[in-house]
Amino acid sequence: MTIYKSQGGTYEKVVVNLKKGTTRSELYVACSCLTKASGLYLIGGFVPPKPPEHNDSVAMMFKTMRSERMIKFSLQFPEESQGERFSVIFHNVQSLNKNILDVKSDKAFLSASMISLVETWTKPSDSLEIEGFKVVHRRDCNDIRKPFDQITYLKNHLKYESIAER
Repeated sequence: MTIYKSQGGTYEKVVVNLKKGTTRSELYVACSCLTKASGLYLIGGFVPPKPPEHNDSVAMMFKTMRSERMIKFSLQFPEESQGERFSVIFHNVQSLNKNILDVKSDKAFLSASMISLVETWTKPSDSLEIEGFKVVHRRDCNDIRKPFDQITYLKNHLKYESIAER
């Protein structure tokens, strides 16, 4: 099976030609391209991949991490923390115009010192202000909207110097 997936490539329908030897990671990539499970079409008989061997290095590490409680989930917002911090959020937004309201209302984004977004699909005429932030870098599509471009915001009270402009 050959799967080509670009970053951010999602599809409503995907056809997977199964053959002997299809790996777990190949199936993962194929399925991760889908917007919903009903769009998956399989050619050939599906045989679930073998589970990892008991001595598989990844399986052993997970077992160790669980037994030693090395996995810890934690969320912390800078405005609720003590001391001054500088935090950066980097996100593949896959169309900022489509998702700007989500960004503007997300506590994690708004508590960051800097927000860097890629695959914005933006044009120079798009209004993309976020209250409390200034745009310090922006690269837009000139003609047709494409899965490229980027924008970087910085909290209004923070100072910066653009090295490229020196």
